[in-house]
Amino acid sequence: MKKIILLGVSIMCGVSAFAQLNVLKDAERSMKAKEPMKKVVEIVTPAFTNPETQSMAQTWYIPGKAAFNEYDNLLGLQAFGKLPENGEATMGANLINGYDYMMKALSLDSVPDAKGKIKTKYSKDIINTLVGHYNDYNNNGISLWNIQDYKGAYRAWGIYLDMSAQPTKFKGISVPGDTLLSEIAYNQALAAWQAQDFQASLDCFMKSKDLGYKKKNIYDYSIAVANELKDSATIVALAREALPLYGEEDPTYIRFIINDYLVKKDNANALKAIKDAIAQDPNNAEYYIVLGVIYDTEENRAEAKAAYKQALTLNPESSSANYYYGRAIYADAYEASDKGPSEASEIEAYFKSTVKPLLEESAVYLEKANQIDPENPDPLKLLENVYYSLNDEAKLNDVQQRLKLI
Repeated sequence: MKKIILLGVSIMCGVSAFAQLNVLKDAERSMKAKEPMKKVVEIVTPAFTNPETQSMAQTWYIPGKAAFNEYDNLLGLQAFGKLPENGEATMGANLINGYDYMMKALSLDSVPDAKGKIKTKYSKDIINTLVGHYNDYNNNGISLWNIQDYKGAYRAWGIYLDMSAQPTKFKGISVPGDTLLSEIAYNQALAAWQAQDFQASLDCFMKSKDLGYKKKNIYDYSIAVANELKDSATIVALAREALPLYGEEDPTYIRFIINDYLVKKDNANALKAIKDAIAQDPNNAEYYIVLGVIYDTEENRAEAKAAYKQALTLNPESSSANYYYGRAIYADAYEASDKGPSEASEIEAYFKSTVKPLLEESAVYLEKANQIDPENPDPLKLLENVYYSLNDEAKLNDVQQRLKLI
């Protein structure tokens, strides 16, 4: 009985293998008839997972070839302005899926002959097909971006870059210089960002930078993506790299570096970093604001106030400098109020002579900060306290109305 059962299994395996080979024949006929990739894939899909055929190069070559056949047909129609609806999306899918199928087939395309020597059946055509469509991957990355298929654009540009990195394997491609490759990697990073794949985006920005892309926006965008990933180490590393290149025009980089020190409670290095930056660019008002903030964290208001005052001297139209200086004066007023007399008969005179002038001076700078940057609620929130302390109901109501509009 056991022998009969085994024989039955053997027969069934033979039938299964025969059926799968028929699937491949049907799929190949469909491919040679230039049927759309989707139809060929539907036919060949059972062979992808069947043990008899899943390791055969032919199984993957057939849908890959169908993909490029369909792409070439659509490319011809596009040249005459006859591309069907959703044609660009289909062409993009053809290139991307075609590459995946062909590369899978390439990895399996090794057939031993009677003498045991390894030969290939499809490799030459696979390589020639991919080389012939090399530039199409970059062009279709742009097309897919334009139709907002960001994942597709990311893949298309990624394939172009992968092929560019293997000129020996893909003989015949004309690889552009690093300048163009860095721009394509940059575009790929943008596509991944749009697709909300932040890690992939950051990796591509880093690749672009390694290839030589050093424009300011790559640092800004890389930092933004790293921030989405909460990758503080990368943010600080990027800020340090960008600082000597673009620090004079953008104080954001030094802020990231300083903030990292402050988070680590390393005020000594924070002060050293900002003072070094000031030594390099002594007329940068934003640097003095950062210096003031550091002194504030040490509760050294006198030095903080002096730094904010210097920032104002350098740039009277800085909203931040006006806000921080106004805030420092308000702190002086608050401290003066705490030190005031406790006798009721003396309180009012002390308030008018000592506290009120400080509050009114504070209001001038805070109002200017709001005037320069009306979307920032911080000056208005502090002005609420100032006008409340001054018992100025009209101005208090006005500030509260302005806050409601933000």
